[in-house]
Amino acid sequence: MMRRLMLPILAAMLLAGPAHAADAADATAAAGGMFSRPVVLRGTLGDAQIQMKLQPKSDPAEGIEGEYIVFGRSGQILLAGETESGGLLMEESENGTDVSGQWEGQQDGAAVRGTWQSADGSVSKPFVLTPMDSAASPVRSQR
Repeated sequence: MMRRLMLPILAAMLLAGPAHAADAADATAAAGGMFSRPVVLRGTLGDAQIQMKLQPKSDPAEGIEGEYIVFGRSGQILLAGETESGGLLMEESENGTDVSGQWEGQQDGAAVRGTWQSADGSVSKPFVLTPMDSAASPVRSQR
């Protein structure tokens, strides 16, 4: 079950160092698509505005990791999961140990759309995320 596999990975994320250059090529092959390299996404989770950072793990065959913040709330929430053919499946942890929710989505053009669900399944919210480097993102002048 994914929950048992992801908890040790979430804890290890805090101790992991940066990926090595040799891993970068492997990450491209393993993760594919927008998740083959570090990416910053912004969008909505239900009514909340969020920003998410994802990257291939140091061993890209093990998937992706990252964190997100909810604007207006303090603290970041850790993420770990996997991608396949534009699909995304991740678990989150607010404390680095216990699973607090699950993300399931699919790449839809430049966006990722799907559903977030609380760990106990009692709350479900839609999400839509867009990479910050997309044409839809605001661009600031450097004057």
